[in-house]
Amino acid sequence: MSRECISIHVGQAGVQIGNACWELYCLEHGIQPDGQMPSDKTIGGGDDSFNTFFSETGAGKHVPRAVFVDLEPTVIDEVRTGTYRQLFHPEQLITGKEDAANNYARVISAEKAYHEQLSVSEITNACFEPANQMVKCDPRHGKYMACCLLYRGDVVPKDVNAAIATIKTKRTIQFVDWCPTGFKVGINYQPPTVCELSALC
Repeated sequence: MSRECISIHVGQAGVQIGNACWELYCLEHGIQPDGQMPSDKTIGGGDDSFNTFFSETGAGKHVPRAVFVDLEPTVIDEVRTGTYRQLFHPEQLITGKEDAANNYARVISAEKAYHEQLSVSEITNACFEPANQMVKCDPRHGKYMACCLLYRGDVVPKDVNAAIATIKTKRTIQFVDWCPTGFKVGINYQPPTVCELSALC
């Protein structure tokens, strides 16, 4: 007795890989894009191992034992409208209405931000923490060619210069020999604008 395998494909990558895999499975087992198997064809001399991955309906249609799940419908809609759209049961294609790219979660609440003012020195030091940078390497092990810092709000040049001087004396970051100064600084005195009742701050 053959066992049954259920495939679960999650997210954009999972759905796209799953769609390609099921197309390959159908080609390997001679199943047509609509789930039917040609009546004149006996796969593998009567081998029914494909039943591990496909369930057969009363009408003789072979349906993948699979579930596709994604937060937003765009990628699964490609399955719904693609060549193999008749292969899958609609209940196997599960989507939400919005993807995770639209999820801007707050790190610090607006109320807390008013009570915990960071100094210019703390903000500047935080810029060079690897956890605050979107890079796939540890920047502490390399050298910078240049660095641009843009401050916004109630910031004075004296504090900025002091913060940069502290970083240079600590040697926490290093610059290439041919560019020893390294820093380009801008200050925008206009405070950041926030939308009323917005989750973004």
